[in-house]
Amino acid sequence: MRTFVILLLNLVLGYLACSSAAARISDEMDHRRWTTSDQGPSSVGALAQTADGYLWLGTHDSLYRFDGFDFEKFEPADGEPLGVVSALLSTTDGLWVGFRAGGARLISTNGVIQPVDPGLPGGVVYDMAEDPQGHVWAATGGGLARHDGTGWHLAGKETGFLDRHARAVHVDADGYVWAASEEAIYMLPPGASAFTEIGIKSQSISEIVSSSAGDIWITDRARNHLLRLKKTGHVGIKVEEIPASRSVSIVLDEQGDAWLGTLGSGVHYLAAGQRPSSAEDQDTITSYTTHDGLSSDNILAQLIDRDGTLWVGTDAGLDRLKRTTMPPLALPVEAGSHALAVSGDGSLWIGSGNGQLMGLRGDSRSTFELDMPITTLVNSQQHGLLIGGDRGIFSLTDDGPMRIAPLPVESASEAAVRAMTVGKDGDIWVSVNRVGLFVWADQQWRYIESVSDSERQVMPVSASRDLAGKLWFGYRDNLLVSFDDQEIERWGDEEGLNIGHVTAMLHLPGRTWVGGQHGLAYLKDGRFHRLDLPAAGPFQSIYGLVAVPAEKNASESGMDIWVHSRGGIFKLPAEEIERVIADGDTLLYSSHDHIGQLPMDPYKVLPLPTAAYTPEGLLWFATESGVVRVDPYQLRGMAQSPVVMIKSLTADGAELDISAATVRLSAVPKKLIITYSALNLAAPETMRFQYRLNGHDAEWVDAGRSRQAVFPRLRPGNYEFQVRALGENESFILPDAALAVVIPQVFYLRPGFLLVFSGTLLALALWMSRLYTRREKAALRTRLEERFQERERIARELHDTLLQSVQGMMLSFQAVADSLPRESRAHQSMERALDRAEQVIAEGRDRITGLRGQMAPTEDLAVAFQALPLDVGPPSSVAYSASNMGEPVPLRNDVRDAFYQVGREAVLNALRHAQASQVAVSFKYAAGTFEMLVVDDGMGIEPLYQRMQGRPEHGGLRGMYERAERIGATLAIISNARNGTRVSLSLPGSVAYEHAVYSKQNRSSSAG
Repeated sequence: MRTFVILLLNLVLGYLACSSAAARISDEMDHRRWTTSDQGPSSVGALAQTADGYLWLGTHDSLYRFDGFDFEKFEPADGEPLGVVSALLSTTDGLWVGFRAGGARLISTNGVIQPVDPGLPGGVVYDMAEDPQGHVWAATGGGLARHDGTGWHLAGKETGFLDRHARAVHVDADGYVWAASEEAIYMLPPGASAFTEIGIKSQSISEIVSSSAGDIWITDRARNHLLRLKKTGHVGIKVEEIPASRSVSIVLDEQGDAWLGTLGSGVHYLAAGQRPSSAEDQDTITSYTTHDGLSSDNILAQLIDRDGTLWVGTDAGLDRLKRTTMPPLALPVEAGSHALAVSGDGSLWIGSGNGQLMGLRGDSRSTFELDMPITTLVNSQQHGLLIGGDRGIFSLTDDGPMRIAPLPVESASEAAVRAMTVGKDGDIWVSVNRVGLFVWADQQWRYIESVSDSERQVMPVSASRDLAGKLWFGYRDNLLVSFDDQEIERWGDEEGLNIGHVTAMLHLPGRTWVGGQHGLAYLKDGRFHRLDLPAAGPFQSIYGLVAVPAEKNASESGMDIWVHSRGGIFKLPAEEIERVIADGDTLLYSSHDHIGQLPMDPYKVLPLPTAAYTPEGLLWFATESGVVRVDPYQLRGMAQSPVVMIKSLTADGAELDISAATVRLSAVPKKLIITYSALNLAAPETMRFQYRLNGHDAEWVDAGRSRQAVFPRLRPGNYEFQVRALGENESFILPDAALAVVIPQVFYLRPGFLLVFSGTLLALALWMSRLYTRREKAALRTRLEERFQERERIARELHDTLLQSVQGMMLSFQAVADSLPRESRAHQSMERALDRAEQVIAEGRDRITGLRGQMAPTEDLAVAFQALPLDVGPPSSVAYSASNMGEPVPLRNDVRDAFYQVGREAVLNALRHAQASQVAVSFKYAAGTFEMLVVDDGMGIEPLYQRMQGRPEHGGLRGMYERAERIGATLAIISNARNGTRVSLSLPGSVAYEHAVYSKQNRSSSAG
């Protein structure tokens, strides 16, 4: 019975393969389209590719240039609209453009449209071709013409072209010129002077092309056949009619396959060597229509570019068709998600959501059916291929899948096997969705206690076994657990793991990789480290990690890591991985994301892992399009490396000319926008860009697929913008493009202006400071003079009035005292009173002397202090000296007066009351300090009066402190009975001196 089922399934699969023959173009071609809704042009009636790689489109309204990503409308310098473009021809001189309204113009290689050359017949320009001599032929409604570099020349009856109208022209690789009129087809062999009619009559020839083998193919829009002409000899021709739908265009690819453009039935494909029995022979001629995604079934133009990509122009837009190197496997419809695993013999096994298990090895295929969705496949040494689903665990035997164990709990289908792995002893570890982790050993299930209290971490979502046999389980929310001989290790945020759900694992010698919700990380020295990738978006939600040797059949090469994520398929080269791990730079990778999208069904569990590598050197990925195959060593790429270019520079909405080597802005912009691109017609969606603005960016900025860099509020300076593109091929860094930009300083921030302005401001400040100082000095001098004058007036008034009166009274009292007997008590009392009066007069005279100051405004303090002992009375035996330390300099008037008054009080106190034998006064003139020191060896000042700053009835000491405080000076009085008294008064030099004083070697002078 099982054998019968297998045979029946094989027959069904064969039938499905046959029934899908008509759709095999869809399966083998990667298709992309652009319509007006994609900002693309409509009614593309002509196509050409120029030497620089650009695709040019002639449309119903103008001419467009396409780089695979953006459409750029061609605008002539004179601003005159081009109108409907009907034909395009790329030559070494540039691009020839033919118009439906008649006429043809040449756009030179530098993008300048040339003037109209005379001689071209009127009417629609249907077709153009270039011969080996560089002459351009044009088929127009008014006839056939040739351009010899100077002008157009009509091919009339003298050239053998007998008709007034021409519909198609072509030059083959051998130099033959083929032309079709509305009546016949003509041939001009190399070296011949006239065309020869080949005997084929037709009024509806639409296009003539030639194959690499030299055959000529001709389409006829009114007949259900193609004409294939084979040259026999120099002028001989063999004609063959090939049944086909009515076609308006034809192109031949490198394999010799023919692609036919029709009006109403899309693109038809005829494989090389195939001859259909009729125009409706669907076993030979297959089609690609709007049902397959084509923008329209009305084909207007076709072109195969230099990379082998087919471009189709329709009345609705532009389509790109190219053969994919990763066609999906022919799997039954409604298979759902697919689980992948590689068995011990190297076979790839695919488990589908509809319960089908398929094994592939080379050209052989095995198929089995299970009555459950297959959610997990795992290969093991002990059990072979294990299959997990909602009905339990199965093992694949020679007789087919056999159940090993049911699920450990009764559950709904949503609670099927989520992940599975096998331990060293053959015990099967199974994660049951929404239930937990179990182990099947000794014919029974054992529940593994949960490693987390979180409800979201009840069961693992991924499982694996490393090279040493340790089991690893990945959970949601950044939790990874390993089991080794009953020892459990955990990794989370504290151990550097920060990738969210752990959904993919890869174990290599010396390094374990994990992928998850937010990227990729590797284990090193007991901690996980994120791999710094330039674009985080594509590496979100990683579900498959596969290691592949960097070089085929080279055991010593490093291991490239292929990543399958929600964004697609990506290759991380081994050299790049080691470089990034060593120096921490961002990693360059190749992208295959145009085929790698993952199926995302919110109601089904995605089988993990989604990628596998077979021993024959092939990678397999489960995608939303089915299971696809990738040959990691197959070099794929364009005929030429994409050219990176800077397209425009916009400053605050105004576009600037970037043709010069350096672009100089007139002012500082608020926003600078630089637009760039890379010409890649085949796969522009795989191009990724990195840019760097030297002077602003320290490192390369990963822009992903964006083709624009925005810089707000740049500072003035010199910048260089660099951009590089990274494609899907093995060459990761493609040529760079650079643009120098100079942003000028505003005039008030330029160094010269700032220097002059700062100097002027400083000079003004100094001038104002000197002016203010002079005014203050003058005001101070005026106040001091007024003070001195007032003090002199008071002293004069006291001397002339009070002291004179007291002196007169004393004379009177002295006369009275002299008249009394000397022995009488009255005479003695009078003498005592007179003595007291003399003391009062002496004190009053001292006060008057203090008011006058007793020194000239310019008198040296040391000289002034030499005369102080004379104020005490008759000479005494006290040794007195006054000296200078340093060269005397002019003092401010108020400072000189305060120092004199304080010093005078200190000297007089020492001479009168201290009973000192030595009194010394010194003045120290230093650059930073002016100091006065008065020292005596007398009996000192009582401590109580020192603290009180003088006797209650005397104001000498208190006055000294007040004068010092008034000028901001520091007064220090140190006194005791054994060492006498030391009075120190000091003031900073900048305050004390009339002018600034610089440090000089001190020299001492003494007087007295």
